[in-house]
Amino acid sequence: MICIVVPWLTKNPYLTHIILMCVIYAILASSLNIAVGFTGLSNLAHVTFFGVGAFVAAILNTRFHVPFYVTLVAGGLIAGIFGVILGAPTLRLKGVFLAMVTIAFGNAMRLLEINWVSLTNGPMGIGGISPAAIGGLTFNRISYIYYALALLILTMHITRQIMKSKLGRAFFAIKYDETVARSMGVNVTLYKVEAYALSACVAGMAGTIYAHYVAFISPSTFTMADSTTVLCMVVLGGAGSLVGPIAGAAILTIMPAVLRFAELYRIVFIGIVMVVGVIARERNWPNIISDVLKRRMLRFSKRKAVENAEAGGQT
Repeated sequence: MICIVVPWLTKNPYLTHIILMCVIYAILASSLNIAVGFTGLSNLAHVTFFGVGAFVAAILNTRFHVPFYVTLVAGGLIAGIFGVILGAPTLRLKGVFLAMVTIAFGNAMRLLEINWVSLTNGPMGIGGISPAAIGGLTFNRISYIYYALALLILTMHITRQIMKSKLGRAFFAIKYDETVARSMGVNVTLYKVEAYALSACVAGMAGTIYAHYVAFISPSTFTMADSTTVLCMVVLGGAGSLVGPIAGAAILTIMPAVLRFAELYRIVFIGIVMVVGVIARERNWPNIISDVLKRRMLRFSKRKAVENAEAGGQT
């Protein structure tokens, strides 16, 4: 609701930028949640797929003048293919070994972006990306927010449908016990690749929106630190939940902006929030707090009902 109302209430470009980045990070966290939260796969290179989508959009737009709605689909599809490239060779790996492979994949893609100068323009990056436009209407900052918000809603809908479907049950079975899932007839190989591909596809689509918004991208735009931040968003909000990664994205996007005045202590505060958030999730504090509030509200309503009944009896 805030993302819908606030852009119309302010003309501050910095605030609208923060809101847009909050929505984009929410898309990245929700898409990563499909692989990490649902299937239990490690991925420390998720922003790499975000970068693939951005580079696809930049190359198609600047060299072939392809419009936004085509680059959006192309960026998602090609990022999904790279998701398959990452997922297929790593199916037998688990835990720290899989995490190390994803880190290596991210570094390899970064080196490719830097050294394939004829395609990516190397460290100089690609500029001059035209603003997104549909039907002759060019996007402004608010338009980008709503378009990213539409993609976020679509991602949440897909995530919800996955949770209710056979696909989601297979994902969770692989997460909790891969051996048992295989013995029950679950095609572990296929579902793992699907998780990586779907997660990467959504991230790539978010990358195309970002590329058209900033109009310039380079290999330094997409770093391993960003991938770690997105993973922290998923963990903080609650891996495997629907709304949790979005809440984590909002906290870890807005907090650095709020604490910008205290640059030296900003990382410390973020670290404290991460530790407290993880402890709260592990000890089920949100449900405990919710139960306490419900009991207090119930007692308050009963007391008010008794007072009203007594007042009615006196009259």
